[in-house]
Amino acid sequence: MAGDRGGALLDARGDRATRCAGALLLLIVTGSPDIRAGETRGSIGGRVTDRAGQTPIAAVRVTLRAQRQAPSPVLPASLPRTQAPDAPRPESGRGTLTDASGEYRFDEVPPGVYVLIFAGEDHAGRTLAPILLDAGSDLRVDSDLEPLVSERITVSGGGVDAGPGLSRIVLGRDAFASPPAALGDPFRAIAGRAGIAPADDFKSEMRVRGGDATETAVLLDGQPLPYAYHFGGGAGSAGALNGDLVDTVQVATGGFSVEYGDALAGVIDLSTRDARPGRATGTVGIGSMLAHAALFGPAGDGSWVFSGRFSDLGLYDERVAGDATDGVAFHDLFGALRMPFTNGGKLEVALLEAGNDYREDLGSSARAAMSSVSRGLRARLELALDPETLLRVQAADSGLSVASSVTGGESFGQQQRRQDLRISLLRILGPAHRLNGGLALERVLGGMTGSVFNGIVLLPSDLDYRADRASAFVEDIWRPADNVTLRYGARADHSSWTGESALSPRFSLEVGPGGGVTLRCAAGRFVQFPRQEQVFLAAGDPIGMQVADHLIAGFEVSSKNGTRLVVEGYRKDLKDSIGEAVNRFVELEERVTRFDSARALGAEITLERRSPGPWSWQANYAYLEATQDKEGIVSPRNTDQRHSLGLSGRRRLGRGWEAGAAFRYASGLPYTPLRPWTNGVDYGVVLGRLNGARLPAYERLDLRLERALPASWGRLGFRLDLLNVLNRPNVRSIDLTFDPSAGAFYETVFYQCPFLPVFSLKTEF
Repeated sequence: MAGDRGGALLDARGDRATRCAGALLLLIVTGSPDIRAGETRGSIGGRVTDRAGQTPIAAVRVTLRAQRQAPSPVLPASLPRTQAPDAPRPESGRGTLTDASGEYRFDEVPPGVYVLIFAGEDHAGRTLAPILLDAGSDLRVDSDLEPLVSERITVSGGGVDAGPGLSRIVLGRDAFASPPAALGDPFRAIAGRAGIAPADDFKSEMRVRGGDATETAVLLDGQPLPYAYHFGGGAGSAGALNGDLVDTVQVATGGFSVEYGDALAGVIDLSTRDARPGRATGTVGIGSMLAHAALFGPAGDGSWVFSGRFSDLGLYDERVAGDATDGVAFHDLFGALRMPFTNGGKLEVALLEAGNDYREDLGSSARAAMSSVSRGLRARLELALDPETLLRVQAADSGLSVASSVTGGESFGQQQRRQDLRISLLRILGPAHRLNGGLALERVLGGMTGSVFNGIVLLPSDLDYRADRASAFVEDIWRPADNVTLRYGARADHSSWTGESALSPRFSLEVGPGGGVTLRCAAGRFVQFPRQEQVFLAAGDPIGMQVADHLIAGFEVSSKNGTRLVVEGYRKDLKDSIGEAVNRFVELEERVTRFDSARALGAEITLERRSPGPWSWQANYAYLEATQDKEGIVSPRNTDQRHSLGLSGRRRLGRGWEAGAAFRYASGLPYTPLRPWTNGVDYGVVLGRLNGARLPAYERLDLRLERALPASWGRLGFRLDLLNVLNRPNVRSIDLTFDPSAGAFYETVFYQCPFLPVFSLKTEF
């Protein structure tokens, strides 16, 4: 059997990988004497909190600038009172954003005297100076910001949610770029966090709290990003946006604002870098898997952005899929022009393109092929009508073309055009209320034709699709006290495809009693209408609007040393949910059907520490029970992964060296098995019970080693990622076939990512 034939090879490769892992782990734990010797540069970091509630503040812009003058002889008591070294070379400044725990950090800082500037959307700015950094030291500078008594509208590039922090993750550039095996993909960077998991190693689409990947909306700067993945819906996928463009990643895993519709499970919002550079800057990189570039420059009072990526996975084809794969390649392009207005508003126009190509030789003159291209034109207008009112207008026109075929197997072609128009008004009503309301129109039209796999045979499916969705929402964020935030609102949606309408009320509450403790809860209704791909995969089976009711409660405890504990429990009840009628192959899309109801029960624990010291770490545990019911028969959902554990850590070794490790464990996913069948004369296979079997448990260890070297033009860095360093044979799917000539049944096992080394080189200027 296939699962046994590769055993010896896996064991041999596993021994070599284990020795490699041991050497790198030893480096992480002990550091290198040569690296640490003669260290002159240091680091500055700390934590930003709300002065009233002493809770961490995420997404605060922190700027570090060299101070030209000599420091005052009187320094803050928390800073070292030593002789100041010579002032560093004046720089334009370095900037970063605080993460979800309010932490920030600057590495490779020359010794000298500096100024720290803190700027938050809902808090008064603050400047700390002088900051004295000794050679080779790690300096911690915490800051607390005063909440604004009378808020003023601030134009923001992304869909920043200023409400309670329940079920929300905010990652700055450093946080989503550092995980091993993220490979510059913001989606892969969030894999393994509590409640977030991919279907397998080859997919960037994330499943959130027991929901399918299609139940999570993806946004770019607050606008829907309909084609967010290369090879979306295929056996493997990758994010379709260059990670060098992204400034922050915000993930809502439940209880999110009524501003976001057509999503049952979560929202992933990518915010691009929006600062206007004084000169042309950017990043250029090349590696064994990907070549990429992102350029930024001034355009009058505004700025321009251009990004491009190309990947050819030829180096890894044979290692992952044997010699059958002829090629896997993709590219994406992004360009934008941003122009500010004198009253604080701005206009942005952006173009996107993504293309994919896959070829595989199946033997006996059989082939599999898939190619696709998507393009989009987007515009965003933001006008500050007065100091308390912001008008936002967003429009987009996107298109997708896909051709996929397998000789003698499943095939389909797809054409789609999507148009979006959204208008919203944000209004500050006194010191306690933040009112937000808007209207949206969405049109999707196109067609699909081909076949759908039902587990045994192929069913023909042909679809001519046109759907219009109209939406309206209104919401208020009310702060009756400094330590109390209440968000409440409702949205209405109507779909022309199903003829159904829905009203979705939602609320969330956050209370900070003090001492670094925050209590949170949320409840609400969430609605999603069937997508074109789901209607096609239903192959004539009627499906309609899905409804999910969320109930969430949790608490957070944050300490001044950077340690943060988050505990949440949730329950989701779904009506008329859409799921696969058969699930033979976890990684492939098969025929879907309507279930009468579904339910997801879960609990999550996150414990992390981010500090200016050399160590940062995080531990996540999640329990999930996801079930579905059809005509009285209860079965696990495809996403029913009962236990998952994630451990990650990073250590700064000095002189620009940094090492990291990430370990993930997860219970086996359910699948629909094939059973042997015979009547004594004929033999064959039949489908077993829906999701009646489970794959073996999943375990994976990834390691990373990188170094950044300062240069006259900026910075040069290299990075080595070791994926699945122990070469564990994690199972992706199990198939059963009958060979009439041999009169025997054979079980074939397909595996996920083997041990892969990935090298990359990048320069920033």
